[in-house]
Amino acid sequence: MTTDRLWQVTHTLARLSALLLCIALTLAAIDAKAADWPSSPIHIILPFTPGASTDVVVRTVAPKFSELIGAPAVIENRGGAGGLIATESVATAKPDGYTLLVVTTSFAAQPAIMGKLPYDTAHDFAPVALIADLPGVLVINSKLPIKSFAEFLDYAKTHRLTYGSAGVGTFPHLGMELLKSRAGIPMTHVPYKGAAQALADVIGGQIDVKLDAYVSSAGHLADGTLRAIAVSSLTRLPELPDVPTIAESGFPGFEVTYWIGVAAPAGVPEPIRTQLERAFIASLTAENKASLAKQGVRAVGQGHDALQSLIARELAQWQKLAGETDLSVK
Repeated sequence: MTTDRLWQVTHTLARLSALLLCIALTLAAIDAKAADWPSSPIHIILPFTPGASTDVVVRTVAPKFSELIGAPAVIENRGGAGGLIATESVATAKPDGYTLLVVTTSFAAQPAIMGKLPYDTAHDFAPVALIADLPGVLVINSKLPIKSFAEFLDYAKTHRLTYGSAGVGTFPHLGMELLKSRAGIPMTHVPYKGAAQALADVIGGQIDVKLDAYVSSAGHLADGTLRAIAVSSLTRLPELPDVPTIAESGFPGFEVTYWIGVAAPAGVPEPIRTQLERAFIASLTAENKASLAKQGVRAVGQGHDALQSLIARELAQWQKLAGETDLSVK
């Protein structure tokens, strides 16, 4: 080997060694940071107002999550703009694991119907865990002269019914627009700043109907102020065995479910994301699962891979739905 060639090899090896040392030091720094983490409260941002089904689910698991992760979990409700305000705030937050976003069905639907967003849904977030999912319950004001889903369809064809949601792109909006399209019924969408307010107006008679989660409507169904006429899953709810599915009521294959997960800003160190994932999954204790089941919520408890796959699948699904039903911001 010539002197020049030997020098080149030696120089290359030296540069490679320096690069490997740099990588090792970086990984060591990340591991050390993760070992010291968390050292302050973890803020869990909900893109909805208090009282909605998402709020109930997150507050059920938060105490155990806080215990397992070793830091207080501060839940912050930031409703408005169909979840865009909260979502953007987390997209631009420091990716240190101290700011998390509760993501739902609407998170994956927004790119299809909202036009240009102030963030990139597919790239600005790091999925952490899939917590739960729940079917929708089609509820109406009990004073309406409607006793069944078939009567609802007939009534909707001769009366301009109104339905409420927490905004364009939210689960109730998507589900009701799909039903409108499949059934050919002309309902008017009334968006609210929060799901709880929309449900309250169904109870008060200001609007007629809402696709809601059993977790937030159960009490009102029990006291008779609301009436359930159908559910949006493929199978009936055990809590409402006499209420048929939309799928079995003349619309085969109709299914719209509401899933709940947690994501962090993109760039969060992998060791920290792993700690978060494990804590959220473990927070679904037998006691918490039983509590959620009583409210019509199915505990899922899957990791970031499952949530990432679900988001990718639904980004495509809602894009297709938007084209078929002409969904857009009104």
